[in-house]
Amino acid sequence: MSKDLLLYMPPGIKEKLVRKHYSAGSPILLAGHDNSFVFFLLKGEAEAFIQNAEGTMTTVYVYKSNSIFGEIEPFYDELKPVSITANTSCTVDVLHKKDFIEWLQNDFDAVSALISIIAEKLVGNSLLIEELSLMNVRERVLRCIAVHYEQNRLHLLTKKQISLEANAPIRSINRAIAQCIKEELFCYENKKIHILNKEAVLNFLPHI
Repeated sequence: MSKDLLLYMPPGIKEKLVRKHYSAGSPILLAGHDNSFVFFLLKGEAEAFIQNAEGTMTTVYVYKSNSIFGEIEPFYDELKPVSITANTSCTVDVLHKKDFIEWLQNDFDAVSALISIIAEKLVGNSLLIEELSLMNVRERVLRCIAVHYEQNRLHLLTKKQISLEANAPIRSINRAIAQCIKEELFCYENKKIHILNKEAVLNFLPHI
């Protein structure tokens, strides 16, 4: 069974889709805001992340072309803590949640595909949590640096943010950074991280 929900969408529902375009870096969904639409990502890449009160962002999912997000909103009335931003130029079709529910009520194949999509996300996030729990401090630091580099935010990364994201005290972060500097993975000058061995560092990117 295909996980591309658009393949199951009948003509009467397709005509209700609205095409939207987002440039790289533009917000698509904002945490804490009402959302009445389901998004079908036709082209591009978008990132779902949670931001805490201190501004630290943690990626929870990366959406590729032919994926869907906002599919939980029709079934959950509380405001969501997750924001979604376009990593690249994105083209999406949006469908109002009332039309989404109307479609699912009459299409068991689409419901089955949606359940499969949601289950895949849950399993993926569970594996990610398990992976993080098994990492030592050095590995979590390298993962954090790799993620910020990939998202063009490395210049904003501080030891305090690394400490929060790696869930380790500053003294442990300092030891891990010193070890990585000794291994010539990166250097730390003027409170900034500069990657020296890009291939080795990017090996720690999460497979979301």
